[in-house]
Amino acid sequence: MEFQVNHAPTFSTLQLSLEKDEFVVAQPNSMLTMTAGIRIVARAGRQDKADADASNANQPRRHSWFGGVKNLLGGENFFTAEFRAKEDDQTVVLAPESYGDIVTLDLSEDSGYYMTRGSYLANIGPTVLKIKYGGLKGLMSKKGLFLMHATGTGQVFCQSFGAVVHRYLEAEETLFVDNRFMIAFSDSIEYKLVKATDKISDSLMSGEGLVNRYTGPGHVFYQTRSKPTGGFLSMLVDAAF
Repeated sequence: MEFQVNHAPTFSTLQLSLEKDEFVVAQPNSMLTMTAGIRIVARAGRQDKADADASNANQPRRHSWFGGVKNLLGGENFFTAEFRAKEDDQTVVLAPESYGDIVTLDLSEDSGYYMTRGSYLANIGPTVLKIKYGGLKGLMSKKGLFLMHATGTGQVFCQSFGAVVHRYLEAEETLFVDNRFMIAFSDSIEYKLVKATDKISDSLMSGEGLVNRYTGPGHVFYQTRSKPTGGFLSMLVDAAF
């Protein structure tokens, strides 16, 4: 399978070229175009570890309604869409719901990634995606109680709002990021919710209350804009789930 990101960095699309029985799993309503030899199947939740090997087209695919609920907790859709090629030389083009770039996360047996709420777009290859509890620090840092954890040896594609900045943190190197802007970071990175200022008055007047501290080694990807909120109540609901 081949893929490329086109029209970056503002109106990015993801083009995937598939041979027979190859497939891509994506967020529903993300398809821009596809050729006639593609079959779409909607599934509750997402593939588990037994389904991760894309090279075995006849392998049983186990999905569950409980998996769909976990998707919702991670800020994703209840269903996922599978685009599978029925014959060779097929193409699928995916488009994120917001203006911005697309990040490609290359997974390996030794390195996975955590993705923040709403970042996931699609995945290909032997990939396992699970919802992980992020604790109170996830709620207080405005990205929700849950994170999506990607492992395996495939690729995961993330959508952004604005341009994408990539940083590699060396061992013990630290970076503070307002988590509204975080897209994804290596699971080798330690992250902790901390105060942005020494005084409460400074936090109130600067608008920077709590931020996440990321300590290397590993990769971090963050965006240059955060999506507008729908008001205070909407912000609380989004943070809680």
